[in-house]
This record gives sequence, structure tokens and C-alpha cells, in this order.
Amino acid sequence: MTYLLDTDISSYYLRGRYNLNAIFEQKGVDNLRLSIVTVAEMKVLAHKNPQSAINIHSINTFSQSLGILHVDQNTWEIYSMMKAEIQRHGRIRGDLDILNASIAKQHNLIMVTNNVSHYQDVIQVENWIEN
Repeated sequence: MTYLLDTDISSYYLRGRYNLNAIFEQKGVDNLRLSIVTVAEMKVLAHKNPQSAINIHSINTFSQSLGILHVDQNTWEIYSMMKAEIQRHGRIRGDLDILNASIAKQHNLIMVTNNVSHYQDVIQVENWIEN
């Protein structure tokens, strides 16, 4: 299985929390990916607090080791269908969460997040913090 790491999981990892290093090793680092959305959200955190363990250097190193999935025309097509479906059912989701879910769906990935409610009715989700 291959996984897409959400921003919360990625930031916990960079902060050394929840023993995620061991989980990453167990799942296989080659099976983990980041989206350009997550990278951008983490960079916002780095710019807000330059003294944090989440800094531009740690983000760049982390993203280079896992690989970054970018947004393309197919992603936007999935996004538009997914957002329309979410709205049809009267649910509220953030646009960046929908975009992240679209990337996961496009690449047939499982979203790893502690914010399960943001994704659970849209794509397959796992929460590694509960382990």
C-alpha cells in the first residue's frame, strides 16, 4: 500500500511526536508520499514560526526523501467532481482538503491524517496517531 501524508501527520513527524519514525519505517518510506498542498501548508507554518522544528530546510529534506505529487489537469478534474459531490450532500470541506483528497484519489493512495473527518467519506483514510 502507498500513502499520502496529510499536513498534520507530516508536522508531527518533523516535530518528533507520536513515534511516527517507527511507523514510517514499518510502512516503508518508499510507500509514503507528500502532496504539493502539504508542502505548501508546512511552509506556511515555517514562515509563521522560523524557530520551529518545522523549517524550510527540514521541509525540503523531508519532501525530497518522500517525493512530491503535483497538481495537474487530471487532479483538477477529480477535484471538481469531488467538490460537486460534497456540496450536493450538503457537507463542508476545505478546498485544500478536497485538493489533497483529489491527489490521493488520482494516485490511488490512502490518506494518513489525524483529521479523519476531513476525508473519511471521500477517500480511504488511516490515522496512525491512534495506533
